[in-house]
Amino acid sequence: MQLKHLTDHQLSGKRVMLRSDMNVPLKEGIIANEERIDRSLPTIEHILREGGRIVLISHLGRPQETGKVQEEFSLKPVVKCLEEKLNRSIYLTDDLDVVKESSEEFIMLENIRFFKGEKSNDPNLSNKLGSLCDIFVMDAFATSHREHASTTGVVNCVDHACIGFLIKEELEALEHIERAKRPILVVLGGAKISTKLSLINALTEKADHLLLGGGIANTCLGSQGIEIGSSLIESSVYPEAKQMVEKDNVLLPDRVLVARSKESEPREVDVNSLTREDCIFDVSPLYINSLEELFSKAETIIWNGPMGLFEEDRFCSGTQAVADLIASSKAYSVIGGGDTISAVTKTGVVDSINYISTGGGAFLNYLEGKSLPALLALEKKALESLNDET
Repeated sequence: MQLKHLTDHQLSGKRVMLRSDMNVPLKEGIIANEERIDRSLPTIEHILREGGRIVLISHLGRPQETGKVQEEFSLKPVVKCLEEKLNRSIYLTDDLDVVKESSEEFIMLENIRFFKGEKSNDPNLSNKLGSLCDIFVMDAFATSHREHASTTGVVNCVDHACIGFLIKEELEALEHIERAKRPILVVLGGAKISTKLSLINALTEKADHLLLGGGIANTCLGSQGIEIGSSLIESSVYPEAKQMVEKDNVLLPDRVLVARSKESEPREVDVNSLTREDCIFDVSPLYINSLEELFSKAETIIWNGPMGLFEEDRFCSGTQAVADLIASSKAYSVIGGGDTISAVTKTGVVDSINYISTGGGAFLNYLEGKSLPALLALEKKALESLNDET
């Protein structure tokens, strides 16, 4: 993919609009994990060092597009965190006209999803954003699969558009996966299988082994007629799930951790021993550890999604077991997705992972072979620039 990079541009005296991914987890207004902010710092610091003035854009959560600030989704905690890390003040505003007239060196626009037209990729919003900068830098890989005004539409409304250091790093890691050595082991967890059916089917063609956990595994177990009690499932996709797990390289847990509620103490049971009162909250660490040979022989391991309700310590042992086996493996390991990043951070193996992708949906779309609209728009812009130069 032929893309322009930030280092291809002279930034001194230029206003640079930077679309980053600051969609961090918050607990009572406090940032629970700063990984995405930290990964954005090299691009931010480069722009400032080269004399550019920044207009920083991000979303946070899923607010309503009312055109009004909703405090629970405000970027104020992110601004405070950035100010501490960069040791400089940042001006936060929700007014595009203020941005246009301001001479501030560093402005952060309030949550872009407050603005009407963001998710519908409204040309009016795209044009307004484009009018606020000399150069647009896309560095939010996690939203590159979204055809939104601030990720894709704005690219068509500026003279110069490029990627930052984070997306460059992401693409290099994903290219490594495309050339991945076999055996390839994919670990896929999380709550929903319905949004990942086509991905799972695509991965069964690429991976030597596909290990399922979380709500995805629950649905697959239920599709086989196994009693899964009150566990999180999607019964509407039972036919597709049943067909999928019949493939030889798909692995389902045979032991799980269950409880009557998430406040109860868990017990480990065989999947064929569940009662109607049970609820699956985790995959058994004994089951995960029984697959140690698969992890040790793998040359490439890709992991997306926790094995259970890892936020609760009593239901984190399955996720911990996966993390430990990946950490001790010689394989090139890549993880992706916000929940997976949080899980890996909690399990203490971050330093043992070869690459941590900031993307969830974008990461999975890339693995499935789907195109990423924001990157396609940037590639088109790069080709236009090349034609202009010739």
